[in-house]
Amino acid sequence: MDNFKTKMLQLEYKYSDLTYITKHGSNNVILTAAHTMLQRKKDDTYKLAEPFTKAIALYVAEITNSSILVKNKDTGIDSNNSNSDPFKNMLLDNINNHNLKLVIDLHGARMERNFDVELGNLNNLSCDYATLKELIDAFNEQGILNVESNNIFKGGKITQKVYTETDCEAIQIEINAKYRNIDEPEKLKKICDSLINFINQYTSITNGEK
Repeated sequence: MDNFKTKMLQLEYKYSDLTYITKHGSNNVILTAAHTMLQRKKDDTYKLAEPFTKAIALYVAEITNSSILVKNKDTGIDSNNSNSDPFKNMLLDNINNHNLKLVIDLHGARMERNFDVELGNLNNLSCDYATLKELIDAFNEQGILNVESNNIFKGGKITQKVYTETDCEAIQIEINAKYRNIDEPEKLKKICDSLINFINQYTSITNGEK
């Protein structure tokens, strides 16, 4: 577990000079993370960073050879609360140019939230129910049992953009802070393993043809 903890810390601070981290994988899935940094809002207040969403995306993408798109620096635009911005434009280009079939959009929720993970797919519009069920099962198999769907977080502008402008499926995943604590790497690894197992299952079923 010490090796995993070290790896996640390295990934969390990797590519610190880049505004966007993007890499094309060999399967039909892309992992995104847009809230990895402290963001200044229009009213001059700040949206807090969502720690380890970046590291989770990079780690899972590396293991599964999935594509990634991570926003690494504040651009003054909240990509999940705006109708259009470079992050979403880059995402659409990735989907269209590489025939991607699923966006896994990673976010972090406060520890006080009454769930371990919440999945948003616009009330079953932005992905098939079977896909959502496979993801729930993958979390449950790792002992992550308190999984909500479309309750508080139904999917933000990233999910909406993918749904309205592509044929790609999209799921927003809100991960409770207690599963993103580097001092409890066992819980963090359960999140990663859930996503890895799900992506492997998804890609074996779709085989690039969904």
